[in-house]
Amino acid sequence: MQSLTSKITKFSLLLASAALLSGCVNPTKQQHIALVGAWQIISIDGRLIDSSTASMQFSEQGTMSGNNGCNAINASYRPFKDHLNLSPIASTRMACAAESAADEQAFNSAILQVEHFLVQDNLLLLTDEQDQTLISLRR
Repeated sequence: MQSLTSKITKFSLLLASAALLSGCVNPTKQQHIALVGAWQIISIDGRLIDSSTASMQFSEQGTMSGNNGCNAINASYRPFKDHLNLSPIASTRMACAAESAADEQAFNSAILQVEHFLVQDNLLLLTDEQDQTLISLRR
């Protein structure tokens, strides 16, 4: 009879463990979900961006599209924990006004240094290896 009790106890523990594990949410998946959506670029390297077109949009399928202040951009991305792995960014090559061209240059320089991301409420921070903010965005 002790053998049956032991088996029931082990089975109960197994079921409880499975229930606990199924209730856990993968933190990487949570970060990815938080990243998905449209974001307005509000600053690059601490400089405010006054452009309604400067934006980035992250899809659930791993694509990023948007505008660097002057030209349309797109890339693929893969988040892993707090790391943001971006493919090389493709961009249109339209001529821009001087201020828009400066925003574009700042973006193109900053995006090459992005290593990490942090989503806090309606704010997305793209940071470098030392977690210094390069690009700030809001929903």
